[in-house]
Amino acid sequence: MNMFVINGSAGNGNALRVWKKIEPKYRQSKQPYAVCLSTSPEEAEERVKQHLEQYPNCSIIVVGGDGTIHRMLPLLASTEAALGIIPAGSGNDTARGFKLPLEPDEALKVILKANTRSVDLLHAYGTWTLTALATGFDAEVAHVVDTSWYKPWCNRLGLGSIAYLLGIVQMLIRYKPVDAVIEVDGESQHYKRVWLSAVANTSTYGGGIRICPQARSDDGQFDLCVVHRASRIKLILLLPTVLFGKHTKLRRYVEMRRGRSARIEPIHAQLTIGDGELVGRTPYTAELHAGKLRLHIPTEVL
Repeated sequence: MNMFVINGSAGNGNALRVWKKIEPKYRQSKQPYAVCLSTSPEEAEERVKQHLEQYPNCSIIVVGGDGTIHRMLPLLASTEAALGIIPAGSGNDTARGFKLPLEPDEALKVILKANTRSVDLLHAYGTWTLTALATGFDAEVAHVVDTSWYKPWCNRLGLGSIAYLLGIVQMLIRYKPVDAVIEVDGESQHYKRVWLSAVANTSTYGGGIRICPQARSDDGQFDLCVVHRASRIKLILLLPTVLFGKHTKLRRYVEMRRGRSARIEPIHAQLTIGDGELVGRTPYTAELHAGKLRLHIPTEVL
């Protein structure tokens, strides 16, 4: 028996609206299902844990955003259960990263076809991350937006991207890059004036930004992007290229690496965002674990 996990607060109530739309259509499939309409992350985690004990081969289908998905990972990693996603958050970066439909009806079709693929997970700070671990400029943008007064208003107006543009402007004014030592698979390198470092399991994050265009979630390696040495003006000129993955050609300021283990150690502690959620402060070590999660995926992506 599959379980739907609905975060009532995701997307300013959009998850509830999406659930009311897709439930009648799922009911038509005649498949039995359970519903967890959570009032807190802790409640959702406990109910999902109990459900998995009774139905270890089920699918846990999140109707919500990246935060709810992120909290399900420790429960699903290394199990026979599969994760399904009906995007209903404000960012939906996980869905974009795995080329899942953003339209609820199309996302439900993916679930009903029951195609799954084993994908890799990143482990850091004692928990799992599915898309990317970001430190530096982009992490600070995500944090300032999530704690801002304007994000709820932008979401209500359907202008979520505007909130992130405002956050970028704030950080361009006040963010200061720092030197860092970054080690990949035992090979250490010192970087000057690091603006950001991203350990990525998928090619996109942050609303579809192609931070690591070559990254794949099933190849047993992460991709690492380090933006460094650029002046503030150069960074402003570089940022538009990141939207389309063209920044990787700017090798004076951008370095791409691949591996299974990374140590990120700036000279000053910085925030780290995993799947869009605050997971801790640097320094940290990330390990790539191959095939750790079963994920419902469109047939054409298999």
